[in-house]
Amino acid sequence: MRVLVVTLSAVVAALTIGGGAALVGASQTELPGVVRDPAPSAAGLVFDDHAAGDDPVEADLVPGPGGITLVYFGYLSCPDMCPLTMSDLAQARQLVGPELADHTNVAFVTVDPARDEPEDLRRYLEHFFDDGFLALRAPDDAALEDAAETLGVRYELEDHAPGERYEVAHSAITYVVDDSGAVVRELPFGTTPEDYAQVIEAALAD
Repeated sequence: MRVLVVTLSAVVAALTIGGGAALVGASQTELPGVVRDPAPSAAGLVFDDHAAGDDPVEADLVPGPGGITLVYFGYLSCPDMCPLTMSDLAQARQLVGPELADHTNVAFVTVDPARDEPEDLRRYLEHFFDDGFLALRAPDDAALEDAAETLGVRYELEDHAPGERYEVAHSAITYVVDDSGAVVRELPFGTTPEDYAQVIEAALAD
């Protein structure tokens, strides 16, 4: 498998921190992660939401008024980064308390829809992390590529024959989307639950 840390480092290095952009009550250096200027917009990116049942409903990444969505692109058979990040996000929602957690969505978007069946996605999130997490799949490959390009997600599936096992390389960024659809902050793999909680609190205070 490709070295994911190298991929992640390349993505982080490519991000441009906005000179004047900051969340309420905090400077760029007081909060973890980076802010891009101009901020990417997740508005208009549409997915199939499989968290509620077998029949998907159309979903986007833009939360309701006054809310935020923490978006992560990964895949079910990921051995380390994906489960660790989901666990940290689940802990962060507990740390901020039920009131702020109610305004904080977490969306897991698979970059490997050929193998990640809807039922498996739903069970994975519900059983191991949080039954409120969104299990999202792009409606087709083109939509997934569009979302990845828009947000700056990097992923690559190893060349393989039908039915053959293959590896997946992907960046491991958590995108914080506000109720206008703007990506207000991007957090790298390794962000602690406490740091996620700090960002959630700051973003919801904005």
